Amino acid sequence: MKVTPRSHIIGGRRLSKGTSRSQTSPSAWPPDAVLPSAWLAGVLLVALMTASCGGGSQGHGSDLAEAAAGSAGGPFEVVLSTAERASFEAMGSATGSLRALNRSTPGTKIFGRVEVAPVTEGQAVRSGQLLARLESRDLQAAIRQAEAAVTMAEAQLENATVHHQRMVDLHGRGSVTDKNLEDATARFRTAAAEVDGALANLEAARVSLEHTDIRSPIDGWVIAKYLHAGDMASPGAPAFEIEDLRTLEVSAEVSESQLAEVSVGDALNVSVAGRQIDTEVLLMVPSGDRRSRTFTLKAELDNPDGDLRPGMFARVAWRLEATQELGDAAPVLIDAAAVVRNGQLEGVYVADDGHLELRWIKTGGRLEDRPGAARIRVLSGLEPGEAYVLSPSAELFDGAPYRAVTAPPPAVGSGAAEEAAS
Repeated sequence: MKVTPRSHIIGGRRLSKGTSRSQTSPSAWPPDAVLPSAWLAGVLLVALMTASCGGGSQGHGSDLAEAAAGSAGGPFEVVLSTAERASFEAMGSATGSLRALNRSTPGTKIFGRVEVAPVTEGQAVRSGQLLARLESRDLQAAIRQAEAAVTMAEAQLENATVHHQRMVDLHGRGSVTDKNLEDATARFRTAAAEVDGALANLEAARVSLEHTDIRSPIDGWVIAKYLHAGDMASPGAPAFEIEDLRTLEVSAEVSESQLAEVSVGDALNVSVAGRQIDTEVLLMVPSGDRRSRTFTLKAELDNPDGDLRPGMFARVAWRLEATQELGDAAPVLIDAAAVVRNGQLEGVYVADDGHLELRWIKTGGRLEDRPGAARIRVLSGLEPGEAYVLSPSAELFDGAPYRAVTAPPPAVGSGAAEEAAS
């Protein structure tokens, strides 16, 4: 039986017994001292490529990112802030809705069939713009008839004027009696009155003709259109609804227990459509609703861009005289820029013994109580006094080393508080 010489596997090659490493080509395998570093470099390269492709679990990704940060050298420079409880001024509040302050429902004062109605709902209109026109042939005929009556009355007045003057001259020479002069004077005055009556009838006919045109009384938008070509218009019935959206009115219902808290002229904060608008109380309706026991509060809102619309939900709030210290019941507040998001999850980076901990939290409302620096209410997950990172960069990860600085560092990638941490 043939015996195969004993061999060793070195560097991926099989060496027969008796063959020394010095006899093998240096290019066939690396020296022992080179193996660990080359192997580590290869593993790190593969790991970084895998992480960049999105593979691996969250924990594995954090390990790779940590290894990369370590190879880059040095901890992350971050700006820290401290979670704190807040003391709020006591606030009163009520809910309501928006409506147009300046609105109109134009119609007509006469019966008639609609001839044209050129505007549509949602269309912007100017004051005096034609909205609809009624058929007017009968009214135009009435105007012509009134004009003819004026002509006849003026002719009779002219004749009566000449006759009256003649009677005055003859009476001065004693040629006519006093009775003749009195009759001429009465005829003259009657003719003058008939001219005035004919002119008034002509003016009335012209006004009736004007009522066949339904025009917008204000600048605004057509909210509703109730008349169309061919419809019969009735006096007093609204034909259109026009609203001016440049100035809105917020109307809120205040309970009778809150009546003593707010009055006309008080500062008012209105929350509507994600916006905070400061205004003041314009009106408190003195009579309340007997069923709900509430009273109406009204205030004006400027809306030059038309972003707000009538019918939107609004919440109004006013400050009370006393300041209420909530103590341990007050919510924890942090800067809104510190929150990172991963899908529906929200979290912050908390400083913990030289490393950063990605802490998932439950948040409440947004508080716009400081100019340019909104704050978020933290309901759970963070305690008062804990230090957290302001405006965390996208490069941070759970467990990352850090070094606190007093000013924001010129880090690569702006404070991406909206980007998820993996």
